Amino acid sequence: MKIKKLFALLLSAVILSTMAAGCGNDSAEESSAAGSSSSTAASTSSGGEESAEEEPVEIRITRPLYFGDASENLDLKEEWMQMVEEKYGVKVSVNYLPRNEYTSKINLLMTSESVDGLVGVFSTNEILNYKDMGVIEPIGTYLENNETWKSMPEDMQNLYLFDGELWGLPAGYSSNLFTRTVRKDWLDNLGMEVPTNLDELYEMAYAFTYDDPDGNGVDDTYGLTASGTWNLQDIFQAFGARLDSSGSGSIAYDPIENCWVDSMLKPEMVDCLTYLNKMYEEGLLDPELFTNSGSNMREKFWAGEYGSTFYWLGFSGESAPYLTKITPDVEFAEISYLKGNIDHDINCAWYSTVPYVMVADTPDADKMVQEFVDLALGSQESHFDFAYGIEGKTYRVDGNTVYTLVDPDTDTPMTTPSLTTYIPAYYDDFTFLTDGLDAEAEQTAIDLLNFKKSVINEGLEEGGIFRLSEVTITPFSDTYLMIQADITTAFETAVSSLITGTVDPQTAVDTYLAEVKALGAQDVLDEANEAAGLTGTLSY
Repeated sequence: MKIKKLFALLLSAVILSTMAAGCGNDSAEESSAAGSSSSTAASTSSGGEESAEEEPVEIRITRPLYFGDASENLDLKEEWMQMVEEKYGVKVSVNYLPRNEYTSKINLLMTSESVDGLVGVFSTNEILNYKDMGVIEPIGTYLENNETWKSMPEDMQNLYLFDGELWGLPAGYSSNLFTRTVRKDWLDNLGMEVPTNLDELYEMAYAFTYDDPDGNGVDDTYGLTASGTWNLQDIFQAFGARLDSSGSGSIAYDPIENCWVDSMLKPEMVDCLTYLNKMYEEGLLDPELFTNSGSNMREKFWAGEYGSTFYWLGFSGESAPYLTKITPDVEFAEISYLKGNIDHDINCAWYSTVPYVMVADTPDADKMVQEFVDLALGSQESHFDFAYGIEGKTYRVDGNTVYTLVDPDTDTPMTTPSLTTYIPAYYDDFTFLTDGLDAEAEQTAIDLLNFKKSVINEGLEEGGIFRLSEVTITPFSDTYLMIQADITTAFETAVSSLITGTVDPQTAVDTYLAEVKALGAQDVLDEANEAAGLTGTLSY
């Protein structure tokens, strides 16, 4: 699949807060000052004497990255809350905490009963953990008669359904996928086709490293860059030795086996790691892959040093502005899956959202949930307000196109509240762009959006892509919650030592298996399979 000259600016209106996972660097003092008024509202408003009939319910939301990080755009944060109250007659108080401290602060607020209302979380594990702690309450009964909620896709309604009750609220529902982005112009220069399998990927990486793909006569290009195994997932997948949904461990759902497995128990894992070791020894694979941060990986690709990485769908669009400065005619291809030992159910797509939980014993929780659902998901106008901010100031709608406006002071796209993300009714029918693009750039952006929408559907139809459900994204296992860090460390140690050649493959795998078995990894597989209603096929 070919994409030419895609611009990063075009993606800014496409990628919402679910992709903004980077940590900020605000201090605790800054966050306290920035969120003082909203934090007070969140912790004290529940004690008001007015009845629900006399006073409209107040929606209290705790979340990071609301119009940027906690100390950013303070006037805009307050203006949006005022706008919502004036426009919809509903008071919304947002308790905006710094991203880099968010999880620890929320844990503290939850356990000390110092927060109530809707609280944004990042993962299913967090929802299950809070459920087990008894600090959140189920919300399904509040939405039984809510027409907005009942109009959402069935999969969305059931996303956080555990033990027969709805414990989380997905405020949006869009598909995500990782793909391998490659330099199509380098392939063209070398007379090569876009790789479709593992053998062709190796040939491409070798040619990118040794055959001067940029034609500058200097030995300064390489094959694949990565930040750990995260950016190598498609190789593991093609071997049938798949990793978990974050690419950081070998305890994963295997669609071929249709159960949770530890891929280190499969002989295909040794084959995969031997393949990667060969790439590493021959200089085709970034020698710093185990010390690179994600930003290091991206910068190496953007500098024109490396010709490929495995990253978010649409990464070519983010990369183009950097590489067009070096190579004006740069072109990209994105490979949705590679064939190898398996030829179906290879790469995984999953639904992303902005999940919320309801803190236990929140006054007027039922009305708060229903008001939030009706505003965040219920109509085109209010949905865009909750996603994009203040119409006419941070975004505008023209027909079926939503434009994120450009900040005149910084010449960059305006930040947004990001309290919800796409839902199919609007994502499928609307185009999302940054304002001020010329006709050619706007058409390029539209092409990119159409490309992103088509990739997953095509992959599903071809059988190369499958969808992960909540019970197959993260192991539903109490044991896993306790030993996850130790298992991840054991995996990283084994894989890094094997790929870099410091130990032989079988020794690395055997050492890992002995360590995780002692930790209780068999209980993880058994509990995860039982929770998902599956039958395990492997044991330690």
